[in-house]
Amino acid sequence: MKKHFFIALFTLIYCGVPFVYGSNSILDGKELEITYNVNRIPGPGSNQIAVWIEDAQENYVRSLYASRFTADGGYVRREVSLSEWIEKSDWANASKEEIDAVSGSTQTEGLATLVWDFKDKSGEWIKSGRYIICIEANIKNEKKMFYRGVVVVDKQTVDVKPGRITYSESEDDLEAGPQIFRDVEMKLKF
Repeated sequence: MKKHFFIALFTLIYCGVPFVYGSNSILDGKELEITYNVNRIPGPGSNQIAVWIEDAQENYVRSLYASRFTADGGYVRREVSLSEWIEKSDWANASKEEIDAVSGSTQTEGLATLVWDFKDKSGEWIKSGRYIICIEANIKNEKKMFYRGVVVVDKQTVDVKPGRITYSESEDDLEAGPQIFRDVEMKLKF
């Protein structure tokens, strides 16, 4: 009997349990690739983009990218700049390391690719559950566009559910005008 107990204990400790996110996790070796096409808009008050992750309760999990102007404090001078992301992420209290890891120069026109390794801002594996991939962009000052896609992680699968682009004002007015990003795709990579 003791022999069976120790074999079972050995198996759990050294082989891991798939549900426990660690070296043998369902998430090991997987990444979520997020791509979108960027269209630069001339003039001040535009071209600011942030991409972040929230959990099902809309709690902030991690930022993947934010335009350098806003991430480096530009939101203080221009309060409408990525205001949803600033509030959700509590960016005013972000560490210098987090700011450096997330901020990037304004994305150039064309295809932008970001990768989420299924870890939170502390570098820990996420728990199973529903996660929201959020994108916010300033079209022109307070005129904004958003994207919300969903990723569901459970004990054995990762399911990606595409979202849609929405606008801060009448969709007809903004959709017909210049858009900072379009053609958002999310793909699970192994």
